[in-house]
Amino acid sequence: MGQKIFMWNFKDNKDLVGVAFIDTEIYIHTAVALKNFILIGDISRSMQLLRYQENLKTLSVISKDPMPMNIYACGFLIDGHQLGFLASDSDQNLVLYQYQPELPESNGGLYLTRWGEFNTGAHINAIFRLRCRTAAPLGASQEIKALMADKRHITYFATLDGGLGYLLPLPEKTFRRLSMLQIKLVQGLPHTAGLNPRAFRQFHTRHQYLYSSQRNILDGDLLWRYALLSAKEKGDFAKQIGTTPAQIMEDLKEIDKVTAHF
Repeated sequence: MGQKIFMWNFKDNKDLVGVAFIDTEIYIHTAVALKNFILIGDISRSMQLLRYQENLKTLSVISKDPMPMNIYACGFLIDGHQLGFLASDSDQNLVLYQYQPELPESNGGLYLTRWGEFNTGAHINAIFRLRCRTAAPLGASQEIKALMADKRHITYFATLDGGLGYLLPLPEKTFRRLSMLQIKLVQGLPHTAGLNPRAFRQFHTRHQYLYSSQRNILDGDLLWRYALLSAKEKGDFAKQIGTTPAQIMEDLKEIDKVTAHF
């Protein structure tokens, strides 16, 4: 940690042998590894994605976030064969990045592209992952469990004020349906003290720079209020987005089923 990152190999169950090192930004205080990828967070210069090449014994920077950010914690978001990168900062934001070298704004893969932003209202200091619960029945064989296993991971986060939340990748159709429902709930429900939940969840920063806001993260607290509405209110909101209350409730039940670890 600090300005340099060193990698060691635990050899013969007794010795630590230096393998590779790399110079980084100002001060690295958090690092998360997944296979040969390492996600590191800097106290002032956001985060970088590193790769370890075993045949060359080298650590190299693949991509990074060019914007300034005071990182609190970072982690991975897994959706099948797709990999996302999460970072929380001192302004209580949770930002989702992706590595997409084909996009012009990534400058050939040099920069990570922002894919979603969400203000949690609390400082996140820990991020960890669990695989989604399987839909296989009790007593099923390992082969059936492997076939029915969900390839998504739930990314949990913990806050300094004792809160616990999670992010779950959603199928495209489910996301679009719930996204339209969220817009209607913001417009149609009475909110605490008349405050707008959409404005509260927007990205906040103390830094001055231009960026394009990405709203690809839904507000689960707001969406779950739909389950507490009367049958008439559920029908009215569902009709406005061209679906049925049964379909919306099925979406919410599916989210609850795959995330019910605790």
